[in-house]
Amino acid sequence: MKPTHSIMSRYKIAQSRNHYENFTVGSLVLGKDIREAIITLYAFARLGDDIADEGNHSKKERIKQIQYLKIHLNKIQFNQKINDSYFKILRKLYIKYNFKINNLNRFINAFSEDINHKQYAKFNNLMRYCDDAANPAGELILSLVKIDNKGNIRQSNAICTALALINFAQGVVEDFEKGRIYIPKDEMKRFNLKIEDIQQRNFTKHWMQYKKYWVMRNYQILEKGLGLGKKIKGRLGFEIQIIECAALLLLKRMKRNNCNLFIDPPKIKPLDWIFIFLKVALRSL
Repeated sequence: MKPTHSIMSRYKIAQSRNHYENFTVGSLVLGKDIREAIITLYAFARLGDDIADEGNHSKKERIKQIQYLKIHLNKIQFNQKINDSYFKILRKLYIKYNFKINNLNRFINAFSEDINHKQYAKFNNLMRYCDDAANPAGELILSLVKIDNKGNIRQSNAICTALALINFAQGVVEDFEKGRIYIPKDEMKRFNLKIEDIQQRNFTKHWMQYKKYWVMRNYQILEKGLGLGKKIKGRLGFEIQIIECAALLLLKRMKRNNCNLFIDPPKIKPLDWIFIFLKVALRSL
């Protein structure tokens, strides 16, 4: 079965909608065309992530499916014949918006690392991974409306990296169950963190201290991107402001002393989105 079987059209990206996310994906705030473009691009990232993480496929089969995605990106770039329905849609999008295919190839680099790599030695290695796994999302969206200049990309990358790091903190247990740990080895040693604690859901004082350190550093990274939404005009700017507020809310909740990342990591709930929307709307008046 083709790995794209479950996303045969832009209106039926069911696999993309069955995952919790810390950010809105093509929300109704955006216009129809840009919303559909974002959902189609997001489907690619979601699909690759699922290939790397979900199901019972062997490592060999996962690598084969990731290679399938890469081959079809090359077909789009070099205008070769495509039979896959999803990639036909993606090619139309590429022709319409002329986004950089390399950003999707960066996702593929991250998917491959997820399959082959289990834990990074240092935080800098994790940041490099985020540059492939998260940052292309923002760059692609900016490119859809032709505002992907260097300054905007720098801010977008800061926001996307911060969101990825928040996600790693939220998913420590879930990632561990998939055989992956995103906390760097040197920091686990420095803070005396034990892998057994994750398995036993034992959020010790050492993990509490590390959480505070992780959140503080995450704030510092996010701050470099804050203000991008206000700078960008129109609906996309409004959407980015919503994402910024969501990231700040998650970090605020994560910072609390009673926040146990192993038992009940903070998440954005439907009511939160309503309050965030209203907050941004009032601020925009």
